[in-house]
Amino acid sequence: MNLTLTRHLLGRMLRGKRLLGAVALASVAGVTAWVAMAGDAGPAALEEYQVLVSTVPAATLSIALLILGTAALRDERDGGTLPFVFLTPVSAATFAVSAWVAAAVGSTLVAIAGWVPGWIGTSLITGSWSAAVPALSLYVGAALGYSAIFVPLGYLFGRSLLVGLGYVFVWEGILANVVPGLGASSVWKLCLSIYADLDELPSDALEALGAVEAGKWGGAAAIGGLAIVGAVVLTWAVRTRDAV
Repeated sequence: MNLTLTRHLLGRMLRGKRLLGAVALASVAGVTAWVAMAGDAGPAALEEYQVLVSTVPAATLSIALLILGTAALRDERDGGTLPFVFLTPVSAATFAVSAWVAAAVGSTLVAIAGWVPGWIGTSLITGSWSAAVPALSLYVGAALGYSAIFVPLGYLFGRSLLVGLGYVFVWEGILANVVPGLGASSVWKLCLSIYADLDELPSDALEALGAVEAGKWGGAAAIGGLAIVGAVVLTWAVRTRDAV
């Protein structure tokens, strides 16, 4: 990894309206849960939070991470500055890892910011400041996993946002739910399997897992493997394709 390149890409990615919009999208589930829990207390409020945080961010958080991940290299390409980035004396693999790390760090910061409202609301209503902590694994896992997919998309496709939306809504939202064998290809379900293993979720929340079994180690290993595959694909693209 090249720290200079990583800092440069991170700074370009986390700026202005994009950052504010991504944080707002990532916060939708937590804010919604806070409002929904207003009339509940104790275990009932916690269950309300668990159900909402297991389902709503599958759309809102993933879109926020899509916006960030695809922008990691798309900004450079669209701005005509990608050739100057390539002047950095690093290998294609180093370039790919640096881009993923930049996107992963930025996405994780936004994901944590999105988790905070729900954590505060749940803590105030239930009286337990640790009740919503396991859900942090869901948010951070999504940030790491989606970055592995969306960074290569942003480099390879001119309409990367449309391609990414197709993955989120068609592949994950429909096919991964209808075809049991495709469940393990869903980043959200993998992250949810980690969360489900760290906390005792109600049945309504577990329904979002489908055929995927809860397991923190299996989910973490799958996300790690996805990051490696994403880096390999991006390395191949840098070496063989002219996306400038």
